[in-house]
Amino acid sequence: MLQIGAFETPEIANGAWNTFRSRHPDVAAKLAQDVQKADLGAKGTWYRLRVGPFADKAAAVTACEKLRSEGGTCFVTAP
Repeated sequence: MLQIGAFETPEIANGAWNTFRSRHPDVAAKLAQDVQKADLGAKGTWYRLRVGPFADKAAAVTACEKLRSEGGTCFVTAP
């Protein structure tokens, strides 16, 4: 999985997914979104927008590098 952002509400995370799909249609066409709730204690609750799945870590790294070359942000995370 790739994490492509963390947001204050699930609605904002879903909106970010729609933006991601429009900016990176070639990558997004093969992916599904996964919004994970994360309680960060004093920082509050955030919603991590992750995309995937990928066949393996190497495929996720390649996709992340492509996204970065297109101006996106991401990092590889465990499913």
